[in-house]
Amino acid sequence: NSKTPNQFVICVYTYDCNDVDDRSRIREKLRIFGIDKKICYKTNKATAKGKYKSNGDKDICLCFE
Repeated sequence: NSKTPNQFVICVYTYDCNDVDDRSRIREKLRIFGIDKKICYKTNKATAKGKYKSNGDKDICLCFE
């Protein structure tokens, strides 16, 4: 869904996006790999409905880490 060739999307699935401790643990692991931009958490339902920021959809993220 990237609009430029030097940007990309990484999908990380968790068992429960409401588990703040688990989100923090995963976020720290991503930082180890150099991913330091804010990341959006959205539900599988939003994805199944085709909701993407690149399509102009708004308010699809539950939170940012």
